Amino acid sequence: MKVIINRTAKNRLAGFLLLATLTGFPAVAQLPIPQAKDTAQAQPAPDDRSSIRVRKPSTAKLNDYRNDRDYQYGQDFKPGNNLWSKFWSWFWQKVGEFLTSKSYQNFWQYVFLAAAAGLVVWLIIKAEIMGFIFSKKSQGAALAYETLTENIHEIDFEQQINAAIDQRNYRLAVRLLYLQTLKHLSNHNLIDWKPNKTNRSYVYELAQSPLQPAFETLTTQFEYIWYGDFPITEERFKPLQESFVRFNR
Repeated sequence: MKVIINRTAKNRLAGFLLLATLTGFPAVAQLPIPQAKDTAQAQPAPDDRSSIRVRKPSTAKLNDYRNDRDYQYGQDFKPGNNLWSKFWSWFWQKVGEFLTSKSYQNFWQYVFLAAAAGLVVWLIIKAEIMGFIFSKKSQGAALAYETLTENIHEIDFEQQINAAIDQRNYRLAVRLLYLQTLKHLSNHNLIDWKPNKTNRSYVYELAQSPLQPAFETLTTQFEYIWYGDFPITEERFKPLQESFVRFNR
């Protein structure tokens, strides 16, 4: 009878272990880990019965703080009655009205248009036509000569150049020598001369010609003298005149 009971108990134990394995039930219960306790005790503050000395700022210092606008919070101050204060009050009021108006929506459009207009004006000033209009008068005797109506095919260069040299107007003489050079290149179909073209345009047209380096040098010297009002004396004019003559041969 005992043998049967023992076998039955063993069978039940084996079945229980199999069931625990299949269901994931822990075979051994986990015991809670005791936490360490803080044994430190609060220490009472020392009994300090020394007298307390109250420090008060001086009356003058307090008045300075009272009159300082940086410390006057929550108070609105009216602008001064002098003209300068009224001007700035009016100015910032107008700025505020502008920033909150519909005009401000197109503000950057106006800025762009103003910048574009300024660029156009700058380009016009740098253009050759402005050099004709605003070029300074030669310090020597002025020769009646209209640069805006120049036509290289109608100018009597020999007569005009000699007249400029006789009056010691070497600056104008250099201009006439340069125009004579343009006529020489145009007659040989090396450039396409037009009154509104710039000097550098003719330099680019000679890109495939062996004459370009020498012509570019003459162009630079002419621009320094004519547009830059570079002072030129008879001693400086003679070698430059010879350079133009050699080029036009």
